Amino acid sequence: MSVPSAPISTSTPPGWQKFTEQPDPATAKVVVKALQDKTFSVRQMAGILAQRSAKERSTMSRLIMAQLKGNLALDFLKATAGVRLVKPKTPQKQVPRPEGDLAPGRDPSLEALDLAVPGKGAVDLAELAKRIDDADDASSMAYLKKALADVNSISGGKKPYSELRREALGGVAVPGQLHLVGQVGFRTASSKRTGQGGLSTQHDLVSSYWRTSFGEALEELAEKLKVDVKEGDILVNSPRVLRKLEMVLAREVLDNLKIQPLKGETGISVLRGATDPSLNWKEILEGIGATPSAYQLYELAEKDHPRPKPNFAVDAHADLAQLITSSAFSRLQDLARGKGELAPVCATVEHLILGLTDKLGPERYDALTADALRSLSRLLDIVVEDPNPTTALRAVDLMMDEIAVVLAVAKNYGRVDYWKTMQDVLLKRAPSIAPDVGTEIELSSHLMTSGMDALGTALSIALSARRGGEVSRATEKVDYFETGMLLGKLKKGEMAKPRKDVVVAALNPSTPFESSPAKSLVEGVLAGLKDRKPDDPPFALILDTTVEDVLDPSTGRTRLDEVLKDLKGAIADGSLEVFLCKSFQKYASFGTGKVAAGDLTVLSKQDGYASQRTQAEARLHELDLDLARHDEGQFVIHMLKHGNQDEQALMRNAAGNAEFVNKFCWPVTNTDLGSPYVDGIPLLLRSKSGGGIAEQFQKLALVDWRGSFAFLRTSFVDLIPGPWGASTEKQKEDWYTRINTGHESKQAMVEYFYALGHLATGMPPGAKKPAEVSLNMKGVKDHWDALGGVSDEDDADIARYRDSIKASYCAFACQNVVFMPDVLPMLVAFFATPTTGVSIETRRYLAGELLSRANFLKTLDTDTLTNLCNRAMVDFRIPGMDKPDPTATLAALCRAAEILPGWSMKPQAQGLKDRLGPEGDSKEEKRLRALIDQALKA
Repeated sequence: MSVPSAPISTSTPPGWQKFTEQPDPATAKVVVKALQDKTFSVRQMAGILAQRSAKERSTMSRLIMAQLKGNLALDFLKATAGVRLVKPKTPQKQVPRPEGDLAPGRDPSLEALDLAVPGKGAVDLAELAKRIDDADDASSMAYLKKALADVNSISGGKKPYSELRREALGGVAVPGQLHLVGQVGFRTASSKRTGQGGLSTQHDLVSSYWRTSFGEALEELAEKLKVDVKEGDILVNSPRVLRKLEMVLAREVLDNLKIQPLKGETGISVLRGATDPSLNWKEILEGIGATPSAYQLYELAEKDHPRPKPNFAVDAHADLAQLITSSAFSRLQDLARGKGELAPVCATVEHLILGLTDKLGPERYDALTADALRSLSRLLDIVVEDPNPTTALRAVDLMMDEIAVVLAVAKNYGRVDYWKTMQDVLLKRAPSIAPDVGTEIELSSHLMTSGMDALGTALSIALSARRGGEVSRATEKVDYFETGMLLGKLKKGEMAKPRKDVVVAALNPSTPFESSPAKSLVEGVLAGLKDRKPDDPPFALILDTTVEDVLDPSTGRTRLDEVLKDLKGAIADGSLEVFLCKSFQKYASFGTGKVAAGDLTVLSKQDGYASQRTQAEARLHELDLDLARHDEGQFVIHMLKHGNQDEQALMRNAAGNAEFVNKFCWPVTNTDLGSPYVDGIPLLLRSKSGGGIAEQFQKLALVDWRGSFAFLRTSFVDLIPGPWGASTEKQKEDWYTRINTGHESKQAMVEYFYALGHLATGMPPGAKKPAEVSLNMKGVKDHWDALGGVSDEDDADIARYRDSIKASYCAFACQNVVFMPDVLPMLVAFFATPTTGVSIETRRYLAGELLSRANFLKTLDTDTLTNLCNRAMVDFRIPGMDKPDPTATLAALCRAAEILPGWSMKPQAQGLKDRLGPEGDSKEEKRLRALIDQALKA
């Protein structure tokens, strides 16, 4: 949704002046009458409201919305979403600087600031004080303090935010909504990092990758589902699984299988008779994408209840109007249009929240919806105010739960919405086929439970028309790795001969050793069509489009558009059918992993005989899955409809980080050590000599560990086979680890990967050729010394990121040196000077390491502090120091304590206080003691 600024309007409705002077229900009622009488339009009203301050606009919009009903309320909500706050263009009022005593009522702290503007007098302190103290202005210090206090409150708690939300929502949910509460915090690919509290997602159904590990999680739901599960019974996503199994199982096995939906005739079903011990049923069913939707399981676990009665104590329409006109939302819109690393993330949030005004909007009188909107507002404050981008990314992830609740309660979307939305998205990304769709080409899209479900369904349809047949993998080297697992099970399939009449391929690589094979793929398909006989079924191209890139500047087209442009003639004449298969769990869900759905889009000849069969089969598969009307379907359709443009923007932003990591943080010279950067793909594979780098990655405390890719925060997937190009027999499972870059800053990328990357390749900073590979403290010291020998003039990138490079080596040492005090001199050297060039997340991590390791010492007396400073000077150098000084160590401890929030500092505070001994006279020690006392009171 594109949101323009409001048009300037001088027209006002009756009662407007009184309403602006005294906004309350009575004055709002007079203004609302003009809307009800249609003498003043909702668009005009939204426009003049957008010219007020954010605080006034938000308050007044809520008052107006509270008195509107029916379609008029929805129209006002949509009109409000359609205009942005008008920013004042006049400069801040300035007055001469007062002389002598402070004016009455002034905050003395403001006088300490140098507010003079050369040649223009001074800033009006009264205006500035108002700005600083206005807790409703998202650009004010008071608002910032309030938001940061909220972050600290959440982060300092023992329970993750998602658990707190389940508790809160559980208190307002009514029967029929309890399954929605249970879904909060669920992720289809949870972090493998354990013990995360505070601002993070957490769920009882922990699944590193739902599609492959759901079986373990199902035990948690089995009792609630009340399914009589016997040996050989397996839950699957659809009764149509039995038909898909025909391509991988022999007839005598199929004859023993039965399938029964758990409820009605569609959706999750029980497959019975899967008892043959010679078959790996788990692998077979995963391979065809038979995993059931977790959201449908939750719905089935709760008995049917009538729709909840309206709760007139709440007004979700007024809540949403207040949210999208708030100062925080206006700031979010500004950030979305900026150039910071979080700009595309903020744009995604903006579009998804404004999209809540679509169709009938949120369920107006529903307490669960109102509570979710309140939490959404709270998280929005964190996104726009917290200076730590990683914290903002965590808050955005949590926002998805709240948006999902609002959508699931309202249930505004249906199957037709999905079809139309997917067609709009495809024609936007592949406009070359738009003139032919509906005339020469039939296009249909079908909601699947996963990308693998889409691939398996496409193969099932294509092969059933051939009663088996042969399958070719035109892009085998870069295919989604589980494609091989599926094709290897086809009882009549083969994976060697090219150009058979069923081709499975990937548009872009997820193991990026090679660029997109789009051009050669098209050439191969067209060549294969030459061998087709008139009575043969249409040639089938099954194309994995999970990783979609942006426009190619040289052609002005996406790769998908290039492929379809060259193949549309063959589609239109009936000789070719194209199946586009996509996983929504990746980039299409904006890096949250909230859903595990997928899409199967079929392109075939309009009204062609063979094509009608193909289209009917695809539609039957979708109908038997019955996803669109359920909770997960609501969120998927909303994301696609209102955020489809953000998928590629996010991918492009993350790809910029991948390019930077490849060039500066961890360059490699051969494929044994990793993959090159492939243009537009935010993925890199990395290893070390001999492979087996997973253990090193698992120690990277600041990088998330996942079982999949495409998340907001940078993560990795380990245990990827290699080396590249070696035969299957010579490959090792633990060779590569895949880096999935997120949306943090470039300096964060340096802090995450520079040390490990340069140590693993034996390339000290500034080196022109490899040295000894030493992944230990000796290697760290050698690299630290080498960094000191590189001047700012010699290397501009090192000059720019020098502090972050040091932080990266400090983090590596903390994560790899077993004896805790051994790293203390390095950390003292790091914190002995200001660390403002390092990201907040890394500074806080290293500060915690310094203070916790200091607590392993027996004492922090003068001799110990002096010795630490001496070791820091000798081994790591402290700029400007020529002899050891205990106050330098105290200054380092102070800097560490200052960067930590009180809740994080508190566990270390008492130990530090006990070790400091008798109080000294230095200002550094006094400051440290004050920080310790402050933390103990937190």
